[in-house]
Amino acid sequence: MILIKKNYFCIGFLLLISCGGGKFVEKSAGSEDVNLATSIDQNQCEYISEIKGKVKGYSDGFYDTTKKNLVQLGKNAAIDKNGNTIIMSDYKQHRGTQSAIFQIFKCS
Repeated sequence: MILIKKNYFCIGFLLLISCGGGKFVEKSAGSEDVNLATSIDQNQCEYISEIKGKVKGYSDGFYDTTKKNLVQLGKNAAIDKNGNTIIMSDYKQHRGTQSAIFQIFKCS
């Protein structure tokens, strides 16, 4: 009887984990102040770093959600590196994984 209850609990727990909600990326404090740009003025911005963001497990129908989560990853990285502007490039999608390269800048 105890073994059966443990099995049901394990199955239920696995279902909860695998079928969770759509929010996978937490917002870092201050990330709402990071700008997503398509280009920057090199006279006013200092290049800091480049990172690759990756989100797994989405289907093609969730492009907008995936892109928002990727942008949030970029903004979180900018906060970690004391940047305030990011440029997203090289978006790729392959077998349920979406990724993008983010250049991080500190602009005045």
